[in-house]
Amino acid sequence: MRTPHDIGSRLIERKIDVCFAHADRDQDALIELADVSILFTRILIYVGEPLGSPKSLAVHTASQAFCDHMASVTGWAPDRPITPEEWREAMAKALAGGAADYDAYFRPVGESVWAAVDRDDDGIVRLPEFAAFQRGMGTPEANIRLAARQMGLRGEDAGLPMADVLRAHREFYTSPEADSPGNWLYGDVWADAFWDGTKAKL
Repeated sequence: MRTPHDIGSRLIERKIDVCFAHADRDQDALIELADVSILFTRILIYVGEPLGSPKSLAVHTASQAFCDHMASVTGWAPDRPITPEEWREAMAKALAGGAADYDAYFRPVGESVWAAVDRDDDGIVRLPEFAAFQRGMGTPEANIRLAARQMGLRGEDAGLPMADVLRAHREFYTSPEADSPGNWLYGDVWADAFWDGTKAKL
């Protein structure tokens, strides 16, 4: 079943499936909104950001606003189990306002998280930082390597300007274009490693 706010793009749906997989730590095809909040804490721990720091506070503030928005458009309680299809429909609702919704609820999350990933605050995300973020997300190692190559991180000293990283973040969540560079942010979105071959076929 689809809502009136259905995104209408198989590619975007698949990318939303990947986001679901990141939060589905026990791989039971159910998540709670609380799992989304926990995911951001994992990222902070993996990148080495102290949980009481200003950067961590910014991440928690932005992620809480995102979860509050998801709850407001779906009516979900934080502990209500959510299926992959419900997650797709919720993300479609959450982005029903297009660029305005992205800028209000998704962009602050991306900016705060990637600011925490940038350990020396030089505006450049380097390979070790990128890999630590991905491990916090739960991205499989093969997809971390693929994402790094596709994003241009081909050596320990290679780096991406923050503007490029944030552009990729926007493209991953919003672009239906098959050749958008941001599609590779988490590696191959069609990889079996994200699913067991059946969960994405809803």
